Amino acid sequence: MIFKDSFILFIKGMAMGISDLVPGISGGTIALLLGVYEKFIKSLKSINKKTIFYLFNFQFFKISKQLNFKFLFPLGLGILSSIFLFSSLISYMIKNYEILIFTFFLGLIFFSSLRIISNLKPTSFNDFLSIIIGFLVGFLLIFLNSLHLSDSLFSIFISGFFAISAMLLPGISGSYILVILDKYQFMLDSISSFNIPNLSIFSLGAVFGILSFSRLIYWVLNNYYKISVLFLSGLMLGALTKVWPWRIDQQLVFPFGENYELILSGMIFIISGFLSLYFKSK
Repeated sequence: MIFKDSFILFIKGMAMGISDLVPGISGGTIALLLGVYEKFIKSLKSINKKTIFYLFNFQFFKISKQLNFKFLFPLGLGILSSIFLFSSLISYMIKNYEILIFTFFLGLIFFSSLRIISNLKPTSFNDFLSIIIGFLVGFLLIFLNSLHLSDSLFSIFISGFFAISAMLLPGISGSYILVILDKYQFMLDSISSFNIPNLSIFSLGAVFGILSFSRLIYWVLNNYYKISVLFLSGLMLGALTKVWPWRIDQQLVFPFGENYELILSGMIFIISGFLSLYFKSK
């Protein structure tokens, strides 16, 4: 039973890792859809000075208890496995099957967000206001312009910090942040070629991002759970513009006519809707 639970967490981690590789998709989004988001944030938020002390004194049992390793280890292993195993594959599929890939995520996020909202049963003005504000914030992400950072170690550190912070927040893609910072292909190549210096500095920035941002998210969820999850659900719906499959010169367009790819996209959209019914959330 323990092995089965760990394996399921590993698969969920892999799903989060794969989504983190796709610009426009957030690992936090998939975590929320799979029902592991709050527990994931709680485990990350538990990392503190004591963790470092336990580590240097080889007190691994205390580290395991503090961070809920039975949950975090298989989930984290799944995330890392996906990132290293599928970085080249995802890059290839985005280049060759972009519309089909983004159609799947479009349907998955759309149907799952509606289900989460429905399960929480919003009734008050504040509930609906949270959804609307989240939607508007997510929609406004489309107007963010790309920047350009150098390939210096500091730029890589900053990229890691902001990318992981975005990954922890449903609706905001860490990969998309890397696109904005002009570091997406750079880091994808670093992962594929296993560039240790780049990966180490990026990971260091990510650790600082986790230590700071996870505490803020946990505090909000712990004190304003319903409103915050409704906000995040609205954020995911608003941010769907980032995964809209059909574009011309980066402008969103609606597909017309009948062709094989459009029919296949419609089937994938429907299948993703059925899959969303099996995802559990609090």
